[in-house]
Amino acid sequence: MNEELKAGVGLSRKWDAREAGREVALSALKHLDGENPKFFLLFSTIHYEKYGGFQELLNGVWDVLPEGTPLMGGTVAGFMNNYGCYTRGATALAVSYPNMDVAIGVGKNTKRNPKNAVKECISTLKIQNPDFYIELVSGPIIPTFPGIGKQTVIKSGLLGKTMEKAIPTLFKSNMGTDRADEILDFLTDYINAPLLGAVCYDDGKASKNYQFYGKEVLDNSMVLMGIKGFKPNFETVSALVPRNIRISVSLKADRRTCTKINNNEATTELYKILGWNEENIREVERFYSQAFYYPFGYYENDKVHVVMLGLILGKDVYFANRIKSNELELFGLTGEKILSESEKIFSKESNLMYGVICETYIETLGNKIYDLKNLIASSTKDYLMVFGGGESIINENRIPHHLYESINILRI
Repeated sequence: MNEELKAGVGLSRKWDAREAGREVALSALKHLDGENPKFFLLFSTIHYEKYGGFQELLNGVWDVLPEGTPLMGGTVAGFMNNYGCYTRGATALAVSYPNMDVAIGVGKNTKRNPKNAVKECISTLKIQNPDFYIELVSGPIIPTFPGIGKQTVIKSGLLGKTMEKAIPTLFKSNMGTDRADEILDFLTDYINAPLLGAVCYDDGKASKNYQFYGKEVLDNSMVLMGIKGFKPNFETVSALVPRNIRISVSLKADRRTCTKINNNEATTELYKILGWNEENIREVERFYSQAFYYPFGYYENDKVHVVMLGLILGKDVYFANRIKSNELELFGLTGEKILSESEKIFSKESNLMYGVICETYIETLGNKIYDLKNLIASSTKDYLMVFGGGESIINENRIPHHLYESINILRI
């Protein structure tokens, strides 16, 4: 199979969206020795929204791509490929293999109704018994609250309660958390093969993100590619370091809203544990970037499920994903740990690798991100790693895991 399977990784750093689309497609297809791709994965950073728009990016790709090629993709915080590591530009992966069948399904309004989005996606996915799936889900959008605008920290207890009640309405407007964990659970009712998924993201602002489906630019959607013809290997590692701090949490029915931590008021106790100054609102408003390095989590089926802080709502703390345990542990994240754990999966030889990495690793590694790239390059011929806002996997035992702060790959 390895001799027949051909892969091409594309790159464009051009500013103009249409020109970038053409270049990223041309640079990917030139490695297929004239054969048409069986599928095309396209990723870009958010900046093309201001340099021609994503429809023009797709138009440029389709100026080159053979008509009818299954295409899916979306916006990410950055990417790593054969050419380098980037937080601006576009990249693509084109794959050709004669015995491969590919189909793509799409579901819309993922935040409003994730269950219906999954049903719609599965109903449009025209393939029987694929060997594996690649998934992309719309990422989080920091909500705009009526009357007060876009805020992540609300100090007033009364206002916090009011905004808490408004969250279901925000979901209906396709704002708020991505709900990718719920989508993954619903998917397990329909699919019976491994899956690797990513949450689309922007440049860290959590303001907007987009998905690509054929010739369409979508938002608040999910796309799912089923691939039949070969079975890649799936691997996952996490670089989280236990900090030996454990807490108990009291949760409301949504399993996101935390009212008590260690039987104390949730917000006050959180500030105490993380060493934040409750009176310095500017310090607290930086909690998004700070919290990535001090995530809470719990173990489920031998994997750490991180729960990400979403909002401070007065006395309550709202988490971005559901919490399935009432006991949490505080973890840390270091660049040294990322590199040491990466050696476990990236030192193995392979011809082709596609992977999903938490976008936090970009900032955590800094210029050491090239150590990670060199590790991959020393063992892998062609590769594309995207940095998203969350990672989803379903393993061979049909166990779903929606993760953060992890590295997940499929290799051939």
